[in-house]
Amino acid sequence: MPFLKMVKFQLKLYIKNSYFVNLVIIETSSMLLYEYLAGYVGHNYSGQEWLIAGIMGTWSSCTTSAGALGYQRRQGTLSHLLNTAIPHEKALLAVLSPAAIYGLIAFPLAGIETIILKMPLNNLSWQLLLGIFLLWIARIVLSYFISLFFILSRNAIAYERLIFLPILLLSGLLSVPTFIYPFIKPFQLLSPLSLPIKIIYGQFPQFTWILSYIVVLIAFILLSKWMTNVVIHRAFKEGRLNIF
Repeated sequence: MPFLKMVKFQLKLYIKNSYFVNLVIIETSSMLLYEYLAGYVGHNYSGQEWLIAGIMGTWSSCTTSAGALGYQRRQGTLSHLLNTAIPHEKALLAVLSPAAIYGLIAFPLAGIETIILKMPLNNLSWQLLLGIFLLWIARIVLSYFISLFFILSRNAIAYERLIFLPILLLSGLLSVPTFIYPFIKPFQLLSPLSLPIKIIYGQFPQFTWILSYIVVLIAFILLSKWMTNVVIHRAFKEGRLNIF
């Protein structure tokens, strides 16, 4: 399929960039070492430390997609991508997908490092695979949605993490005090990341979380499709993509 060939081509370019490659490795390893040191004194490990590191590693790769379109614009290739017979959504998705695909290495990397550090490795089941798959889908949709805002900014890469990090932290990655949870829960229900993270942690979410994931994901997809037309039309009209 032409779309898969485009994704494959963009993935090859993505992994040739040492920054993108090292970012996932460093973020995953750093988070795992932090978890290791936090529990070293009492040797009190939950077995989920590697899951936290894996999620952080995949998400760090996801953050790079926010500035990917701006990077393509500076290279002068974005205008060529959008001046083809391929639908704009497919062309842009092919550029953004490699970040989510490559980010998946964070989980096996965290698992290997966990074994080396002799920490417990829990939650190895089909449920983990399901959670990772749902997380991967959610990351692609969120990356695409947010990148549409960044395509009109010349400094997107400089503040991409200021947007992506709060989204992750408000999605249930880390435990929060009980009295704060009622204030955070509405944000979690509005985030497509919450359900996958619960499943990855081995929890069995209620129907409300499942319904919320489906509704919010569909809403983001529809909004992304609408925003693609709006943002691209505006960029064409204002000449920000160097298209005449």
